[in-house]
Amino acid sequence: MALSSFEKKFLHFFISLGTATPGKTLEEIYKFVSSYFSFILSGIYLNEGQAARTITYPDIRRLTLQDGIVGQVQKENRPIVKKSSEIFNSLPFIVSERDDVLLLPLQVDDDFLGVLFFCYQNTLELNEDFENVFRFIAKYIYLLLKNNYYYVRMEQRVAELITLQIVSDFVNSTLDFDQLLDKTLDAIVGLIGLRTSSITVFKDKLCEGIYTRKQKVLIKTIQSSQEIELNYTQDIYEFLTKERKLISGVTRVGNRILELLPSLNLKRGQEVQYVIIPISRGDELFGSINIFDSTLTHLTNIDNNFLESFANQVSIALQNAHLYRQQEEMAQKDGLTTLYNHAYFQNKLDYLIEEKSMWPFSLIIMDIDDFKKVNDTYGHLIGDLVLKELSNILLTNSREGDLVARYGGEEFAVVLPETNIDEAKAFAERLNKTVANTEILVGEKTPLKVTISIGVAEYRKEWTKEEFVDRVDQLLYKAKKAGKNRVEAEL
Repeated sequence: MALSSFEKKFLHFFISLGTATPGKTLEEIYKFVSSYFSFILSGIYLNEGQAARTITYPDIRRLTLQDGIVGQVQKENRPIVKKSSEIFNSLPFIVSERDDVLLLPLQVDDDFLGVLFFCYQNTLELNEDFENVFRFIAKYIYLLLKNNYYYVRMEQRVAELITLQIVSDFVNSTLDFDQLLDKTLDAIVGLIGLRTSSITVFKDKLCEGIYTRKQKVLIKTIQSSQEIELNYTQDIYEFLTKERKLISGVTRVGNRILELLPSLNLKRGQEVQYVIIPISRGDELFGSINIFDSTLTHLTNIDNNFLESFANQVSIALQNAHLYRQQEEMAQKDGLTTLYNHAYFQNKLDYLIEEKSMWPFSLIIMDIDDFKKVNDTYGHLIGDLVLKELSNILLTNSREGDLVARYGGEEFAVVLPETNIDEAKAFAERLNKTVANTEILVGEKTPLKVTISIGVAEYRKEWTKEEFVDRVDQLLYKAKKAGKNRVEAEL
């Protein structure tokens, strides 16, 4: 075979490949080259940083090169022949230890893309003509992969710009916090192709210079959402909380990642590539976007600048939605005590009656005894102070998940999910004693003490909401008539 003839045929073949994927390119190379040379296996090792990968034809997914081989080929920058046992970590059934492997650097100057290799049955003599032929092949395969790389990157950049535009449009079209989280996750999945992603949103303070306590956070994924506590002084989050900068790398799945990504897609000990992007405004950290890739390939193609721009758009949206939610919440609260108002209390009862998973649930309604005398004796400003003080007592002594509301005037209500009547009565009696033992400071005057009367009942499925509330009201008035400063319960 004359070299000039091979060159002509190979160039024609090369042009026909176009912008094929590396896997398809390798298949076509194998078919072409094996028509001239007797090879049993071909492969491409692509040097993609921490996400380097090996593609083979025929497809042998677990075939990997031994440590040091790639570095040697890159350093020598010429075709090398070695025995297969020196090349591969483990041999597939179609390759024996006696077979030779031809390794070709895909490299121009200092730009190293990887290694093209062919496994030859038995011994391979690397003479000058043979070496020139394969230098020629490697040169053009390098150009093809390089052009394909730029083509893919260009497509990626276009997709990123479109995604940013979509996200930007959405930012300006919704203030719904939950919908925004869902749309953001959809955008990540659509762009990167990974369902193993989540958004972390702080439920309490925004970690402003505080790195020594746990944060309550909402973890939202495509599959589910959950609220947990995370300690941000440990593991991959330590740098994020202090520097507010994107972090990335390769790690193994441990408890922290399983917390950040409650999903069946990842297993403990599995190696993953990750990118965690802060959602922040200045020094305020709102949360993070967490992306994990067990294939170790997807994230390599995503530009960090794009991810940061994406996170900035999400940050603006979440801040706006958070402020809107706060304003909406304020409309549901009493202006004097900052407790939830009567309307919100009614809506919560409707929800609990429908949400049977939170049964049994109970209701407490209480009234300040002789509150009119307080106003008449001390004035309405002191009366307001008493209402605020009682509100603080209720909030301090209630559990997370309980609803404390100002029912009206000097009446207050506490809704107790997942609480039976015995538990609710015990809670009401503790409240009654706490209030009676609390001194309210009223300037230079003698500290003021007040008492409360309480009615409490557990919801029964045969009751309507109105019947339930009316029954607790009746128990409250029964406590009043029985001498006040006491608890009456429906046992």
